[in-house]
Amino acid sequence: MAVNKAVLAVIVVVIVAAAVGVAFFTGMFQQAAPGAGVEGVPPELAPIVEAARKEGRLVIYSTLDRPSAEPLLEAFKKKYPFIEVEYLEMNSKVIYTRYLSEKEAGAETADILWSSAANLQWILIKEGSAQPYRVSFYDDIPEYAKYKDLAYVSSFALIAPIYNKEKIPSDLAPKSQEDILKLLKERRDLFTPRSICTGDITRSGFYFLVTYYLYNNFPDVIGEVLRLAGEIGVQAHPSTGAQIERVKTGECYIATNLLVNYAFREAKTDPNLGVFVPSDFSLLVPRVMFITKEAQHPNAAKLFIEFVLSEEGQRLLGREAEVTIFPNPEYPELSLDYLTKNVENLIVIRLGDDLLNKAIEKANVEEFTRRWKELTGLK
Repeated sequence: MAVNKAVLAVIVVVIVAAAVGVAFFTGMFQQAAPGAGVEGVPPELAPIVEAARKEGRLVIYSTLDRPSAEPLLEAFKKKYPFIEVEYLEMNSKVIYTRYLSEKEAGAETADILWSSAANLQWILIKEGSAQPYRVSFYDDIPEYAKYKDLAYVSSFALIAPIYNKEKIPSDLAPKSQEDILKLLKERRDLFTPRSICTGDITRSGFYFLVTYYLYNNFPDVIGEVLRLAGEIGVQAHPSTGAQIERVKTGECYIATNLLVNYAFREAKTDPNLGVFVPSDFSLLVPRVMFITKEAQHPNAAKLFIEFVLSEEGQRLLGREAEVTIFPNPEYPELSLDYLTKNVENLIVIRLGDDLLNKAIEKANVEEFTRRWKELTGLK
């Protein structure tokens, strides 16, 4: 499959960024001087530490599942024991609508919004909901991992299909998106009605974004996969966990293009769960985080962002199957270096890119939702 110039340009940016990224993450927090009595904190953060100590609390709305976030949260609490962290895991649309309703009502809301629905985060950033904060190592952060001083990328979600190894014969095990299409087209005898899972774009901002990007870049393959899945019978779920669970139990034989990071983690203990990095094309979705304008604990929020982007924070995320830019010994396939070398067409969503702007336009949302329903046969 040919690589268009726009996609090639993004891949080149990511490869170059990955080459300098290790230096970024290993060098950013090497300052030895402590700040405000907290070990390993640079002196310029001392006033922020003291202000955060007085705030004593931090509220985070996040799409990152609790098991993945827990090691990071525990390490943050150990470093800053005087900050009580309230971590609320939610669906991307719930985060978006809850924040807006609380904002409109003048009620207390999150200090940090941390979501993989880059489209919904981008709407909020454009509308002025992000509070500026320039992290202490800002100049060392690769361009793709920040948007001005308003938002930062903690890590990436990899998008790929998964399958049940008991339901799909080993000699037909997919290695690419084209392989999934071939299975649906040539081996429909393998599937029972409603044995395909997919993300529900009507109830998840994340799955709208994922499906919109994939369809616009690879319409022939993605459109045909959705159409054939609809003919066989498809279940649409707004959460990744629900799809993984149904593939594990064999209720669904295949899940089309979900957030596969979690599945890689689950596959370590479940031999029936088939995971792979597609050789032909895939998508990386940034987990975007920012401090809200209404944050009541802005200094605690600043320390959390500093910690997430630190070497320690990045390594903790990597161990939980997040895509990071440095080599990941726990999940070798989930590093930018591996992906850029092994995926022919790797699309990386970036805040402000043209397709992201199109993905938030009301007319485009309505038209693509109509098209998706038409292809899948879902109402």
